[in-house]
Amino acid sequence: MRKLFIICALLFCLGTASAQQKFSVASPDGKLKLVLDIAPEKVAYSVKYGKQQLLEDSRLGFEFDSGEFGAGLKAGKVQRRKIDEAYELVVGKVRRARNYCNEMTVPLVERNGKERTVNLVVRAFDDGIAFRYEFPEQKAWDSYVMYDERTQFNLQGNPMALLMYLPGYVNTHEGVYSHVRYDKVARKRLIEMPATFEFDNGVAVAITEAAIRDYAGMYLMKEKGGLVGKLSPKLGQEKIKVETDSFPHRTPWRVISVADRVGGLLETNILTSLNEPCRIEDTSWIKPCRTTFTWWNGNVVPDSTFSPGNNFDTNKYYIDFAARNGLDAHGIYGYAETPWYYDDNFNFGWAGPNADVTKPIPCLNMPRIVEYARSKGVGIHLWVHWRPLYDKLEEAFALYEGWGVKGLMVDFMDRNDQEMIRIQEEILECAARHRLFIQFHGSSKPSG
Repeated sequence: MRKLFIICALLFCLGTASAQQKFSVASPDGKLKLVLDIAPEKVAYSVKYGKQQLLEDSRLGFEFDSGEFGAGLKAGKVQRRKIDEAYELVVGKVRRARNYCNEMTVPLVERNGKERTVNLVVRAFDDGIAFRYEFPEQKAWDSYVMYDERTQFNLQGNPMALLMYLPGYVNTHEGVYSHVRYDKVARKRLIEMPATFEFDNGVAVAITEAAIRDYAGMYLMKEKGGLVGKLSPKLGQEKIKVETDSFPHRTPWRVISVADRVGGLLETNILTSLNEPCRIEDTSWIKPCRTTFTWWNGNVVPDSTFSPGNNFDTNKYYIDFAARNGLDAHGIYGYAETPWYYDDNFNFGWAGPNADVTKPIPCLNMPRIVEYARSKGVGIHLWVHWRPLYDKLEEAFALYEGWGVKGLMVDFMDRNDQEMIRIQEEILECAARHRLFIQFHGSSKPSG
């Protein structure tokens, strides 16, 4: 009996070992390394920088309306490749950037009868680790309703944390940052990304995301197992986070930017490297500009004989100021609580039901303002609330292009759920057709 027990125990251990699979990918310089551990009960990853363990036992997975995805998985055929390409940035910290990394794609396949497959794609850069989930075309599964993405970031040690708490999923994405030790980070509170962590030896980590397309934006929350990703839910409820009715589909990249000093986090181009190439063939019209924005300074018009307001004279005053001081544009938003266009609600943050961004207030004389600005070599930059703009997107942009407007500040999105991400993308696509640059305000973090 004793021999039989030993044999059974050995067989059990061998079976457990064979069920556990490990894969790894390292950065081109070999300093950064992600190890993926696929066990019967979970899939988890760890990240090491040199000899320093940055993240450990961080779980991966999902909760769908059709059940959990994260346990009982096996790896399919792993694919690897090296990426080394140069690209130009239209605007940004450098003109030419380098996308240089090692990539590993691990198919995660259910062992049970469902046999659903999700590909985990990992890229290791010299200055960061990024991974995303891809849902390939497959016979038994072609759509989903996602309740949660169970991505963890289990930081090791007790670094200094620089982060911003948010009151809820609908927010302005603005606030005061807290600078505390990681063990003092509040639990069960939404944390904006990027969140930055600096270890005592100077190594710095920033957690964020890249290439948010047709998906919900992510926040962080500290729970018992470390930092957990929290997706922004569909508006009006809390359960459903992401829906898609066709494959292939994919998540944004989950990014762990790493540097040997905190200033190095500012130098990385990892977010743009993780995005698709620019689809706009002619980008010569996209130029950063210095602009007035009269809301900031309360429409002050000293040394004048007219009353400030939504009128030609106030805007002429600022256009002349811009021309004298070499500013590129004048920004028009309105006056007091009244936008430059018709709005039946006197509140910039909440557009009225009949607000119309194609109907300037008559006393403003918008075509005359644009023409006067053109004569002075000054561009026009318009402020608009996103909701009435989205109601008449093509009509409004065609009108603005005809006027000669250079670009817009689109404001008060205050969300980054899947619907709002799609809306912002539609706004950008339409603006590109009409050669209007877009500055989003009250919007979620840039993702490259």
